[in-house]
Amino acid sequence: MQFASIEEAFVRYGTPVGNLELLRNIARGVNASAVVGFRTYFKLERSAGGPALEVHDGYTTGFRSETDAERLAGDRPRWPSRRFRGAWGITHYETRERPLADRAKKRASAAPRVASGPAAPRSGATEPREGQICMSCFMQMPLTGVCPNCG
Repeated sequence: MQFASIEEAFVRYGTPVGNLELLRNIARGVNASAVVGFRTYFKLERSAGGPALEVHDGYTTGFRSETDAERLAGDRPRWPSRRFRGAWGITHYETRERPLADRAKKRASAAPRVASGPAAPRSGATEPREGQICMSCFMQMPLTGVCPNCG
């Protein structure tokens, strides 16, 4: 899935707003040509080619070197990444309370195990849904996706 902007990807993935300026600056620094979404993360494609930057919950990987990470992310904590030889990653300012990938694991592991016999009826209860953050006023929106402040 391709996004029109990094802000659209932030809303889709529930990325904390405290990381927006950091990732905007990184996207400008690599002159990002596209923002492409995957299951639990999105990529910032470099217009000049080379490895895309993968933006995950709490960190970004795909910097070509420690110098590349420092140039693009400033003083954020940096570390060698195993994504490809010579790759580096940075840690974001904020992380979600529960990453998207953990939600599915938690639901699957929370199901009671029954040794034998018929399956127990499934409850219709799910965890409460929350509205996304408006990228204009940074307030939480209702589940309709329409911000009551911005219209």
